[in-house]
Amino acid sequence: MAMKWFRLLTVLTAALFAAVWASTQQLSIPEPLAKIKAKYVGSKICFECHIDVAKVWAQVPHSQWMLDEKLPKHLQGCEACHGPGSLHVVQRPGNIVAWGKLSVAEQNAICLQCHKTVTAENWLASPHGSGKQYAPSCVTCHEVHKPVDRRWMLKARAYDLCVKCHSEIVARAKVGQHHSVSGQASKCAACHDAHDGSIPGMLKAPLMELCERCHRLEDVKPSDHTPEFLKEHGKKFKPTNRRCISCHGRNGCQECHGIEMPHPQGFAVKHGEPAMNRPQVCSRCHQRSYCNKCHESAPPSSHDAEDYTTKGHGEEYQQRTANYCTLCHERAFCAQCHRGKPELLQTIPE
Repeated sequence: MAMKWFRLLTVLTAALFAAVWASTQQLSIPEPLAKIKAKYVGSKICFECHIDVAKVWAQVPHSQWMLDEKLPKHLQGCEACHGPGSLHVVQRPGNIVAWGKLSVAEQNAICLQCHKTVTAENWLASPHGSGKQYAPSCVTCHEVHKPVDRRWMLKARAYDLCVKCHSEIVARAKVGQHHSVSGQASKCAACHDAHDGSIPGMLKAPLMELCERCHRLEDVKPSDHTPEFLKEHGKKFKPTNRRCISCHGRNGCQECHGIEMPHPQGFAVKHGEPAMNRPQVCSRCHQRSYCNKCHESAPPSSHDAEDYTTKGHGEEYQQRTANYCTLCHERAFCAQCHRGKPELLQTIPE
């Protein structure tokens, strides 16, 4: 008896699991298609009226894939993109999705039903997938009704499609602000993924990793990047100069300096905390004389404690290390009191 109940419970559990699994597998239909409250009639019915379109479409790879009867009804043939057609057949014109009236985002959503390698998450993270009217839709670059002699059903060469919108790249490349876009190895798709915005710039990999696929970095480093360059580059190359971004990316300054660069508005009144936590970062660019312009008459607030001279400064030295103290003080300043501690003084930079 117990075995019978166990078997029944097993069957019910399996049925419940199957029902839940099936409900999660149902594909959501894009809103423009779901609005058409009609039944699916199949592409053969469409072809009876649209025979000229059908003859051309039959030569497109789309037709071979989309007429597979194993596909769900809402992903088969004409109705996968234009919605169920029963009302259109009876009450034409109308009662069908006309792509010319769809927004860019709506068009893209229909294409993404089938093209799962272009994930909605990565696509929507990109400028291309923003859905704004100036952004491209899938059919801006891809031909869906007529046969073409290019891979991926592209309407033109990939490079020509890119520069149609990004014409400024050609001009920037000529003055060294962007990688050259001439030659087979330097086409846009060598570095950029037109469908993926998970990396800024729609890059296929982090910037320097991309460069190293073709170049040894020591071979392509600009000739003006001398040791003196480190001292001068901040003034020489302003944030608006896109030359730096070509190699270092938009966050390149921050990665090297260890702090947000260029400093954001209002940083002057908030710099105390990063200066305490990472004093060595400040000293890469700023000399003591620079800090002393403000701090000779306005020392850090920690210096205001009554016992700072006798106790507080030692504790702060232990906590912050000598790098923090030497933002303002030279070794000679500390030696006024600590002459008898040469090992301590040796830890303080000149």
